[in-house]
Amino acid sequence: MKYPVLLLSVLPGLALGQTPPIKPNMTPVPTPAPVSLPGPASDVVGKPIRAEDAARIALREQPNILVARAQLLAAQGRSQEARAALYPTASISADYSRFQNIHNSGSGSSGFNSSLTVRQLVFDFGHTLDLVRQATSQEAVARHNLTATQADLVLQVKDAFYGYAQDQQLVKVQEANVTNTQAQLVLAQARLSSGLGAPADVLQAATNLGSATQSLTQARQTALNSRIELALLMGIDPRTPIETATGDEPVPSSEDVDGLVATALSNRPEIRAAQTSLRASGYGLNAARTSNAPTVSLSASVGVRGPNDPFASTSGTLGIGLNWDIFDGGFSGGAIKSARANVMTAQADLKQATLTAVSDVSQSYVNLKSAEQREAVATTQVANAAELVRLAEGRFRAGVAIFLEVTNAQTALVQAQVNAINAHTAVQQARAQLQRAIGAGVNGLTFAPAPLASSKK
Repeated sequence: MKYPVLLLSVLPGLALGQTPPIKPNMTPVPTPAPVSLPGPASDVVGKPIRAEDAARIALREQPNILVARAQLLAAQGRSQEARAALYPTASISADYSRFQNIHNSGSGSSGFNSSLTVRQLVFDFGHTLDLVRQATSQEAVARHNLTATQADLVLQVKDAFYGYAQDQQLVKVQEANVTNTQAQLVLAQARLSSGLGAPADVLQAATNLGSATQSLTQARQTALNSRIELALLMGIDPRTPIETATGDEPVPSSEDVDGLVATALSNRPEIRAAQTSLRASGYGLNAARTSNAPTVSLSASVGVRGPNDPFASTSGTLGIGLNWDIFDGGFSGGAIKSARANVMTAQADLKQATLTAVSDVSQSYVNLKSAEQREAVATTQVANAAELVRLAEGRFRAGVAIFLEVTNAQTALVQAQVNAINAHTAVQQARAQLQRAIGAGVNGLTFAPAPLASSKK
């Protein structure tokens, strides 16, 4: 019992003669301000928007949509050109001529000549009609391609939107991390000042604060670049400030993969375009087979002439004509081979479009279910990591834990928060991908093109 008593008698003296804590040579960590990007003079986005709002703006502003609409307009023009061959054509001609004898004596003559001629195709073994059907089908293909372009743009915008929202949330995580590391630095300094802490703990806390500040600066940069990318996809000035509103993608109405695949095969614009293209190539093959077939046409004309008075003499004609190229040097044979190749290509495109649709649905479904599982796990990770930080800081205040335990707990919390945000974003993006895979609109967002020009003129 002598040694414990002796130790108790010595401790007060040691306390009275304790060496003051050593202050480390610590450089303060600067806190940089966020980098700002001045907005344009006109602001298209004046309020917080959701993903589908961004998609609607993109459908209105994105230049790629204008290109697709122009391609549809060109297809409508070609269809109108093809149909014109089925209708009557009329032409007017007029001239004034003078005839003068050169070698023989005598006076010349002069006069007016004019005529109106109307022609109508009567029969060509369906050649012109097949060309019209082919052009009309190609117009429908262009319309389906426009729909596919719109759907692709919507998915791209939604991916970018949720990515930007994710980066904004990651900025908040890093801001909270900076706040926490600042508080931990104050705690380490307080323990050092009380004689219970170590100088290395203060330096470690300052180093952690510097790393957190670096991560915050990087997160802000990433978020700003994501905003620029989103604005570019939306077709607006990339400097436009965009504020995201909270909102989730709608949950798929069905989890039956076979049903989702069936919906995709029925609704996907790529499949509809491939099916219509196959029909168009079939019409093209029929037209090639009759490219040298006889054609029968009717014509009627009225002519007037006179030396001084153009209407001095009137005449009229009515006729029926037959045109048949009995030998074309192999042109029709080559056209048939080319048309058959187009049919084969269209068949392959349809199969590829079908396989792609099934693959897109399958991958989107797997991505969605995996993301939902990750989100459920990440939510528990955040709760446990936050509790771990609370316990570690309490243990450090009580002097029963080293500062490294606090550092590890804080690192685990930040990683858990990042995982949770990433998983939630993956869920939203996978839902949008699944909607695109089955060819469906979202919350009333439709992709039907506005009429550009009447195709029946």
